[in-house]
Amino acid sequence: MHFSSNSIREITVNLKTFTIETYEIAEWNVLKAIFRLSPKDFEKRITKNLNPIRWVLGHLTIHMDTIFNYLCLGERKLDQDFREYFALGPDRANHKEFPLSYMELIEKFLEFSKISLVFLHNLPEEKFTQVPEHNTGKNTETIAELIQRISLHFLGHTGQIYHIKRELGKGGTFVMGVKKKNRYDSRSKWLNWWNENKYQYS
Repeated sequence: MHFSSNSIREITVNLKTFTIETYEIAEWNVLKAIFRLSPKDFEKRITKNLNPIRWVLGHLTIHMDTIFNYLCLGERKLDQDFREYFALGPDRANHKEFPLSYMELIEKFLEFSKISLVFLHNLPEEKFTQVPEHNTGKNTETIAELIQRISLHFLGHTGQIYHIKRELGKGGTFVMGVKKKNRYDSRSKWLNWWNENKYQYS
């Protein structure tokens, strides 16, 4: 099969674009999964071995804090109690109380999401094949590989959220938002909903 140079350019996506789009799709699916859930839905625990949606969201927020704020930008933004609670789970953490409101938790997720996307869009493409600037440990994963990891992490836990939702009688489908325009339009509607309703989660 022969491809012209023009068709090759059309089907070839550079590493930076592919990495960012993969991450955006994963991040959007997390937000889509919690769309219009009630505050009580966030705390529902359907089995002993399955943490509630509020824990899932905090757990993913920690991952963003680790990769973008710490490894890439050099400074963690989450305190020790938050990290311990959402890393270990409420059954094993010393700090047993849920550390913030649902509104604060979702706002923190959105804040770190914005930080991460601004960082990625501003990062030169050659940096995607390098380890993060502030990585002083033994992890040799490049930024592109770390984004693959967090994207898979997001989607894995998104499946968990949908499992909980189905037990609550609320459906939904994923993975969605592969088309950029659809993803951006849907995310804009999501943010409008959130800004109109977020104080119900305080």
